[in-house]
Amino acid sequence: MIHISELYGIDIYGDDGKYVGKVNDVILNLEKGRVVRITTEPLRFVSKVQAKSVLKEKSILYKNVRTVGDILIVGRGRNTSPSDEEVKVELQKRRMGRSLLGRTR
Repeated sequence: MIHISELYGIDIYGDDGKYVGKVNDVILNLEKGRVVRITTEPLRFVSKVQAKSVLKEKSILYKNVRTVGDILIVGRGRNTSPSDEEVKVELQKRRMGRSLLGRTR
């Protein structure tokens, strides 16, 4: 098992060996106690439009993560965009100060 704080800064590679980026933010489902997404760009201190763009273009569904160690390897579908509803919910929670971002550092 890995702690969420250990994910930050890990290099991300596709299962094809191509570099994707570094883990910058972790999005959690607090009700289920699970990581939902990781992003390669920060979500903090960005505008609503920028956050929506990061969630759609620079995030990876955690279910596509194959393995985590010194690096993180993701499989197919790594760029699967969140639904408009997922983006809407995350942005509303950010506004209310109840973001699901897993900032632990």
